Amino acid sequence: MSSSYTVTLWCGCAVYVSCHPRTGLANARIVERRGAACPERRHQLGSRLWLWELLPDRRLREAAVMFEHV
Repeated sequence: MSSSYTVTLWCGCAVYVSCHPRTGLANARIVERRGAACPERRHQLGSRLWLWELLPDRRLREAAVMFEHV
């Protein structure tokens, strides 16, 4: 039995993620809903995403780290 989730990305897009039942690795990542202000052209309804695209936006992570050091 595979597990499936809906993940909301940093840009507001909702992505359907299906995981392999034995390994738990995400084997399908499909955009279900595009965020209203999403700047990513690749995030079209029904498009497949690379696994690394589920991570938070690098620019946001860097801004958070900079804020912690102020």
